[in-house]
Amino acid sequence: MRNQNTRTLAQLAILIALLAVLTFTPIGFIMVPPVSITLMHIPVIVGAMLMGPKQGGVLGLAFGLFSMIKASTAAASPVDMAFSPFLSGEPVASLVLCLLPRVLLGVVAGLLYGLLSRKMKGDAPAMAVTAVVSSFFHTAAVMGLLWVLFQALPLKSIIMTVVSVNSLLEALAAGILATAVCKAVKRTSKAS
Repeated sequence: MRNQNTRTLAQLAILIALLAVLTFTPIGFIMVPPVSITLMHIPVIVGAMLMGPKQGGVLGLAFGLFSMIKASTAAASPVDMAFSPFLSGEPVASLVLCLLPRVLLGVVAGLLYGLLSRKMKGDAPAMAVTAVVSSFFHTAAVMGLLWVLFQALPLKSIIMTVVSVNSLLEALAAGILATAVCKAVKRTSKAS
């Protein structure tokens, strides 16, 4: 039990550090005006599949806090500013937008993987489906909250851009990278 707790804490620490690197370097957000394509959801999905929904929620919270810091210090567009409680003019709405979909991303990914890994043959298909569905869920949750909480933004054109470009690229990246990382970690965990 103690070794499992130590492993879980170490995995959480590594994934939170990875989220920090992705946030504060150019590799975490790829700018495609008017929005950013993020890779930050991938460590959350990986952690949720490896450790479960509770730890996925913790990673989602870290993702939300880091994205709020990034939006508050280096917003590149009005949409990015919506994620900052200091720049948006709607601090409570910004906090909800930053935190709720990200925490839910981790919880949903962990629960979905738990369900699919019992129902599907082989771990890789369950991982890939979980990563893709979780990525689309995250995009839908963020876009839905932007629509509801920030009516002043020019959302119809943004949503069309996100749905047509961002969500597909983010889901593809999640499906490929999360599956590869989880398979490798699980393989090395069994060997040790």
